[in-house]
Amino acid sequence: MVAARWDESKDIKLIDAAERTDWSFYSGSQLTFGPGAIRALQSVITRRKFKRVLVVTDTVLSEVGIVDKAENVLSKTSADWMLFTEGEPEPSTSSVTRLAELARSYQPDLFVAIGGGSNMDLAKAAAAAFGHNMDPEQMLGFDQVPGPTPTLVCLPTTAGTGSEVTHSAVLKSAATGQKGAILSQYLRPDIAIVDPNLMLSCPSKVTAECGFDALTHAIEALLVNRWSNLTEDQEHGLPYEGNHPLGDLYAEKAISLIATNLRRALEASESIKARSGMALAATLAGMAFSSCGVSLAHALEYPIGAKYGCSHGIGNAIVLPEVMRFWMPERETQLARIAELLGVSKANTMQPREAAEAGIRMLEKLRTAVFLPSKLSEVGATGTDIQGLAEKALTAQRLLDLSPRKATADDITAMLKASL
Repeated sequence: MVAARWDESKDIKLIDAAERTDWSFYSGSQLTFGPGAIRALQSVITRRKFKRVLVVTDTVLSEVGIVDKAENVLSKTSADWMLFTEGEPEPSTSSVTRLAELARSYQPDLFVAIGGGSNMDLAKAAAAAFGHNMDPEQMLGFDQVPGPTPTLVCLPTTAGTGSEVTHSAVLKSAATGQKGAILSQYLRPDIAIVDPNLMLSCPSKVTAECGFDALTHAIEALLVNRWSNLTEDQEHGLPYEGNHPLGDLYAEKAISLIATNLRRALEASESIKARSGMALAATLAGMAFSSCGVSLAHALEYPIGAKYGCSHGIGNAIVLPEVMRFWMPERETQLARIAELLGVSKANTMQPREAAEAGIRMLEKLRTAVFLPSKLSEVGATGTDIQGLAEKALTAQRLLDLSPRKATADDITAMLKASL
């Protein structure tokens, strides 16, 4: 069957058998945002009549009093609850198994995740493993979760991953020692409660790293291959839809919010206005990239983070400018728009190439202003590491396929060398 599309410039219906003509957007059922939003947890439990709540968090958040705030809300309901405080910076499939086994003995009807992306990803994967009685290793990859999972509420305490609205859970495989991801639309949290008050105690270093993680999500969502260039999979759907208009809406707002609020969140860490701006940016960026996708920056970063132990935000911050330069021949107009959003003076009066280059320089200035490394050598890389990093990046085919400009082995190597 041939597909019909519209040429907007001529308003004439054309026939094209190859071009994809529709895109999809997925989200959870509820997003509650704002200072004090944690109170919404009470109404969620009361209105939906949940009886047994399994709270997934970590010892650090328990020590700083954030978990106490959640328990205070839980105490106002008639539900029973249990705390799991063994969240870790890089959750493994063995941690998921341990949490799923606890769930089988406790039989919760609601999971609540409190923390950064790692705690939320742990809760997502465990809810799926518990709900379907599956080994988490079997769920790694795309569309391996067979159906809906138990209800999950996420309360982020950092402004970075956007995991409270995404369909992925990043885990380290206990079998291979390698990082992987579960990607499934069934993994999206049902309810995201984003309370900037929970982020006031986030350290400056983590704030900066998470901020650049969110910024990378938004920028890549704007720049990845367009939806119309991807081939639909009727059996499984697509892990990412490609860049589309709704993704642009979320991504552009996220970039603007980060440009306005990231430095302020470091300089005045208790500014609820700055924290709110960053919290909203991270959630919007999560909505954008988990629909449109991410590409080369993430493909380059994964082996960097694995080899040198640097955070995802740091790795992204180092490689993102070179990825943007590589994409310039295909995404000059979009890069010029990013320059405007980042605050480049008179960017809208410049030629697109000039504005695009100014935008990349502005991003590099922001990276320096928030005290993040600018070179791979600052996290321990040497020239002899480049080939190995490039080889590993080239295995991330799902991400490479979303690049608007095909990246060869030589291209990947050149971007890494330029970032050294």
